[in-house]
Amino acid sequence: MAKINMKVDNSEDLIGKEMNKKLEEKRLKKNSMKQKEKEMKKEEGNFFKRIKNEMKKVTWPNRKYVLKYSIITIIMIVILAFFFLGISLLFDLLYGLVQGWIG
Repeated sequence: MAKINMKVDNSEDLIGKEMNKKLEEKRLKKNSMKQKEKEMKKEEGNFFKRIKNEMKKVTWPNRKYVLKYSIITIIMIVILAFFFLGISLLFDLLYGLVQGWIG
């Protein structure tokens, strides 16, 4: 008697297992999304409480500090305005000289 070797194709079982695995992953993903939505809704109620607590931690500048740095800012703006005005006038002068030479 001769032995017959038969190879069994289990690809359908593998495909079924993969599909089950993907379906399970989708279910888990949906459940986690629902959980996240529930947590977000809970946090919405606490939102203003958290803002209030954070605002208590802020250190606000005093009047002297604000006045000092406001004056410094205004002075720097004036200085830079005159600087750029001077640069502009210098380039206008040079442009006029070049135009005079060219004709």
